Amino acid sequence: MVASEANSCLGVDAEINYIRNPLSAQGETLKFVTEAEEQSTMQTLPGRTVRITNARSLEPKLDREGFALVRHASSIVDFDLIQDDPEIDQCYIDEMADLLAQVTGATQTFMLGRGKKRFGEGATDKLAALSNAKPARYPHADNTDASATGLVQMVDAFVDTVDLSGYSRYALYNMWRAVSQPPQDFPLAVCDARTVASHDEVTVTAITEEQGAGEISHDTTGYLYNPAHRWYYYQDMTPMEVLIFKAHDTDRHRSIRVPHSAFTDPTCPEGVPTRASVEMRGLALFV
Repeated sequence: MVASEANSCLGVDAEINYIRNPLSAQGETLKFVTEAEEQSTMQTLPGRTVRITNARSLEPKLDREGFALVRHASSIVDFDLIQDDPEIDQCYIDEMADLLAQVTGATQTFMLGRGKKRFGEGATDKLAALSNAKPARYPHADNTDASATGLVQMVDAFVDTVDLSGYSRYALYNMWRAVSQPPQDFPLAVCDARTVASHDEVTVTAITEEQGAGEISHDTTGYLYNPAHRWYYYQDMTPMEVLIFKAHDTDRHRSIRVPHSAFTDPTCPEGVPTRASVEMRGLALFV
């Protein structure tokens, strides 16, 4: 193994595109428009070069650092059928709900929609038929405290199988799987939740188009640079692995949410197929 390969096994130095303007010029909440980024008021460039450690030899925990990698053999043969085949969608929903229950020990788990495909910018043919399918290249969490509460209350009100009244705690999770073979040109980085301070967080309203739902606006959390942040990724993820990380937790003594971002791996060989991934968001209820 040459020196550069040995170093990449330990981690890489790469750019994370932190938010540069905490507030817009008018003092309004920042906007990120996924299908027309030129309309966004959030500014993230130039990025910050940070160390992103390979977590393969570590044992992070969901309720401590806020993320964990688990083995999972899906029955899905062709992940390209996600979002196109209702039977495949339901199969993956059921698999991920079962996996989330096993990993968290939750009494009940519920998936918030079907799987979502994403592709690197080079996959123009696949991206053309989808909306909001490019990797998000800035550190963010999928909710704020307020938007997470509103989302779960909406699920409670409209989904017959969910009833919050009998539970003492709930948590939201993201379940992320690379479905292209390694190496990945744009891996996913996650930040140790213990290294994030409340003053690092900025509310960003994400505006996106979703198939069958039209335009959706949802408040998310963006992040300002803090040298205390500790970033991690899993080198050479395979379709047999799922990275699970927190999006919200009502228990403030546990990890609450995890900043995450796609990044360009400078050690990835040129010419490899661009990264493809499937993610799903889940709700876990605890007695």
